[in-house]
Amino acid sequence: MTETITEKDVKRLWIEKDAVCIELNDGRIGREFFRDYEPLRKATKNQLKKCRLDLDGVWFDDLDEGLELSGFFAPKKMNPIGHVFWKFPELNAAAFARRLGIPQPLFAAYVNGSKKPSAARSKKIDEEFHRIGRELLEI
Repeated sequence: MTETITEKDVKRLWIEKDAVCIELNDGRIGREFFRDYEPLRKATKNQLKKCRLDLDGVWFDDLDEGLELSGFFAPKKMNPIGHVFWKFPELNAAAFARRLGIPQPLFAAYVNGSKKPSAARSKKIDEEFHRIGRELLEI
């Protein structure tokens, strides 16, 4: 079940280079990436800057496009690697790539789903997640 979020729950709204962001009164921060919405992907910086909160969404007046606030915190359909980094934003994907000994841009492509690792590489990634878990349990 998706959590209902209204404009009263939002502390602030801002635009980053690649996303629209909201911070809730409870401190949670949600992002929706422009690349995931065709009208936003094709929009100019000026069009993206002209956004506002409206009841239960973020509205882009110049684009006649809106994003539901609850969607900022709804689970996203994503690959398993990306899901781990979405669920645990305190994990650093670049540092994880260094632990694996693979280039950060390649690992970023695995995280965002633009590339799929081979079965052997997937196994190494899973093993590294488990190794980190064991290390944390030892603390």
